[in-house]
Amino acid sequence: MNFKINCTPDGVVRYPMHAHKNYEIMLYLEGKGYMRTELGDVPFEDGTIVIVPPNIKHGSISKNGFKNISIEGDFEAYFRFDTVKSFEDNETQEGKMLAEIIYENRYGNDTYLASLCTAYVCFLMQRFELDSAMQRSVKKITDEISQNAFDTQIDLTLILSKSGYSEDYIRSCFKKITGKTPNEFLTEIRIKHACYLIDIYQDNLSLSEIAEKCGYLDYVYFSKKFKSVMGLSPREYRYQ
Repeated sequence: MNFKINCTPDGVVRYPMHAHKNYEIMLYLEGKGYMRTELGDVPFEDGTIVIVPPNIKHGSISKNGFKNISIEGDFEAYFRFDTVKSFEDNETQEGKMLAEIIYENRYGNDTYLASLCTAYVCFLMQRFELDSAMQRSVKKITDEISQNAFDTQIDLTLILSKSGYSEDYIRSCFKKITGKTPNEFLTEIRIKHACYLIDIYQDNLSLSEIAEKCGYLDYVYFSKKFKSVMGLSPREYRYQ
């Protein structure tokens, strides 16, 4: 198996759009920015791993510069997808260690290099499977929150516990995948519904009644949450 292994030089802020005939694996060592692809932008930071399928144009950009190790090779025996995949290295940075070992041995014994790349790919597949499993877990949580969002007795801790992961870990993963904490996710659903009810019913429902229909028994708390999301109070929203 032939490999093309590179590391970006220091100070690079932009890498032009290009494509390869094989899969390319990139692990970002430094920097924060976006990989631009014809399928959409992929954000990256330290520890982000991106796999680009063959013939997909891509290029990285970072305001303050970035550094990555890229490995291009015929990985079709392992990868069978046609979209860009992105996930994070594990807490002990095994992906980074493997990528650096591969880079250091890029001109070494072919058999040894092939074994290192195989180990790297197996590690990535495991990370990808774990990432996919976590996405499914988070999807179940978002579905349950959405279905019970207006229940005044909704218990986010109980919903999170059903995932089987520790609460701190699943909260962290939820934020990483959705961009919001579970509470922020719930609040956004409730406040959007409150806006809908205000727009539809105008003065035919009191704001206290609307708050209760959105899961809030305490109007003052509802008003505070509403303003945090919308930038104005429920009353100001109604009569704007």
